[in-house]
Amino acid sequence: MPNLIHHAQTLETEGHLAEAIRAYDTILGTTEETATLAHANFRLGVIYREWSELFAAQRFLAQAHQLEPRNADIRAAIDELNLHFSQNREQIADEMSRKNSDAIVSLFRIATGIKLLAMEKPVQAYPLLKSRTKIFPNAAVAKHLLSDVRITEEEVNSAIEFLLEREWLAGSGSELYTITTSGLYAFYTELAELHIANDAYTEAVSCYEEAYWLDDSQPAPLFHKVICYANAEAWEEAVACLAELPDEVPAGVDSAAYYAAVAQSYHHVYSHTQDETAKQKVIQACEAVLHLDKKDKAISKLLASYQNKKSWWRRK
Repeated sequence: MPNLIHHAQTLETEGHLAEAIRAYDTILGTTEETATLAHANFRLGVIYREWSELFAAQRFLAQAHQLEPRNADIRAAIDELNLHFSQNREQIADEMSRKNSDAIVSLFRIATGIKLLAMEKPVQAYPLLKSRTKIFPNAAVAKHLLSDVRITEEEVNSAIEFLLEREWLAGSGSELYTITTSGLYAFYTELAELHIANDAYTEAVSCYEEAYWLDDSQPAPLFHKVICYANAEAWEEAVACLAELPDEVPAGVDSAAYYAAVAQSYHHVYSHTQDETAKQKVIQACEAVLHLDKKDKAISKLLASYQNKKSWWRRK
């Protein structure tokens, strides 16, 4: 845990605030130590205060104070924020209304994008979903800023009902709703597929990373990352990712595409290193592809080059 705290603090010091937010949020989900939880909440409150996300800052500072009521730094940050609220009441009220409206718009666009995908309209869905990543640079920020959104009965449109039906919104109080982990996971995985369809493989990798951060019990995003890296010809990144993966390809992943990516990635490693282990991995992956698709000429040709055999369609 100290290493993760140090990592989060380093990111914050270097100005990588979105990444620091995710690191601090990871700490919140992986420790029960009171002082560490208080510190992570406090730093999240400070970052959101710097971003002028006052209500998110208020939530995290309040949680930090509850954990460590005698901490002078936390108390000072809360006093400063409360003073700001009291001195700018009209401005704060307008800001609260605007932020809440922005959150509702984001929920509307996410839901509409997913619905358009279900209607087989990916071209219309893509800009709607992609626009949200400019506002929410990662899943942690999205989770924090789509928390406790006030939605009155008059504001419950078909998009909000769609999210509620799928349990992607959870009630957290009277007229208050928070996006669920499953809802965010669906958002990032669907957006990743849209990026792939548009040959935006680096963006797709980022989406799969966010999905895996949200639910690391699901290995599928890591397998998809390998395919994306191979399509982007980022061979070293693909091989590094492969080291983290179990042998069995999970449901929802194109096994032939995955093994083809494995073969291509290790082929480029072998081309530079002549490492025998890499060579065997190429052969094994090629054989796995051809077991699934005997007509894959590119993989058959690659396998033949390693076995000094003619491609199967040229044999007589």
